[in-house]
Amino acid sequence: MRKILKAAGILAAAGILLSAALPAATADTVDSTVSGGALTSTTAGATLTGVTLTGATQTATGTSSSPWSISDTRGTGAAWSLSVTATVPTSAAGTVETTARTIPVGDLTITPGTVTASIGADAAAGITAPALAMSGSAQSLVSSLGTNKGTYALTPTYSLVVPANAFRSNYFGAVGSTALLPYVSTLTYTIS
Repeated sequence: MRKILKAAGILAAAGILLSAALPAATADTVDSTVSGGALTSTTAGATLTGVTLTGATQTATGTSSSPWSISDTRGTGAAWSLSVTATVPTSAAGTVETTARTIPVGDLTITPGTVTASIGADAAAGITAPALAMSGSAQSLVSSLGTNKGTYALTPTYSLVVPANAFRSNYFGAVGSTALLPYVSTLTYTIS
């Protein structure tokens, strides 16, 4: 038993000597304040294909002139929605043809397409973006129920159904010898 006590005493003395030889530990603090950013979107329009009237319903199509982005840098994980309203597609009145011509707004559709998460963003799985026929009132086009923080990219496509009984575009000036005024719809996007 004495041997064990003697060995324990030697180990304890060695431990004291070793701890006396080591420098004292120090502690430092590193901190950073992380502020939330903004909820933003970047959108772009499109020029649709031209259509020649044939007496049958046709569809003009096109792709956004540049990719869109939606960024949620608020850091809250709160839900968000990109809403859209559209005006009636109208061929403006010309100097000779003085009556504006229209196509129903519901004949214009936006298909957001695949939403892709940028590096470091939450997965895009919680984002919905179905094809949407336009109306004169605000409608949700792309939305998240929450936890979609970061930046997301998409490239929407557009389609405009041109009814069989549609009017052709108005001429800017003299009929047949000046430019045609295209059917134009103004899309207004709001993110919240």
